[in-house]
Amino acid sequence: MFLLTPRCSLLAVLVLWALPTFAETKPVELFAIDYPPYTIVNEQAQVSGIDVDVIIAAFASVDVEVVFSTAPWKRIRKNLEHGYIAGYTSCARRPERESYILFSDKVSEANQVAVMSVEVDGSKLYNLMDLQKYKVTAIDSWSVQKELAKKGIEHLKAPDMDSGIRSVVFRDIDILYNGELTTLYRAQQLNLQDKIKIKRFADKQSSAFYLCLSKQYPGNAELLKKFNTGLKRIKASGEFDVIYGKYL
Repeated sequence: MFLLTPRCSLLAVLVLWALPTFAETKPVELFAIDYPPYTIVNEQAQVSGIDVDVIIAAFASVDVEVVFSTAPWKRIRKNLEHGYIAGYTSCARRPERESYILFSDKVSEANQVAVMSVEVDGSKLYNLMDLQKYKVTAIDSWSVQKELAKKGIEHLKAPDMDSGIRSVVFRDIDILYNGELTTLYRAQQLNLQDKIKIKRFADKQSSAFYLCLSKQYPGNAELLKKFNTGLKRIKASGEFDVIYGKYL
């Protein structure tokens, strides 16, 4: 029979004592910007919203704790590229992001629409390129603004969503090109929902949003698998639909 020497016994005790410490893990920190109702950042920098609640619930179902923080989008994007942060939501899939992002299964979706004052005549607006007939704005650096630039559609850059909504209500801007649900949600917060109307484009399909994890961040490949498993679980249980019901 093998007997432990006093020195070995002490070592074994120290190893066993240390095991819980090694097993302890910090919550995974994810980032978001204000894009209500998918992601909502209040004045205290607390983050909530449809996608945030879905992601927290999905991870909780596989025993992973996550917390959300916020930062300027350009800083988030750079940190994702270099692997300084774990991930970000709500995130659209773009070819230029494939090199540094792991995309989850679809978390939510949005329709990109023309937002205009109730007084504006949108009868000539059918397809996206018809925006060339109007004075258009989009939020600077957002994917919708980059889409307009890529297609050569002349537009002005709004610094944020509030400015974009107010520009079509109070200024000489005809159309804000933006996400439908997020614009309607924010217009309600501004008490301007009765001052605007929405028109969808015949040639535009809905856009999906994902949890985006940095390829350079340690452990993210496994984290992505866990999230996708958790997302399937909360959809099957009905918790996913309950979350949506809180905001819509």
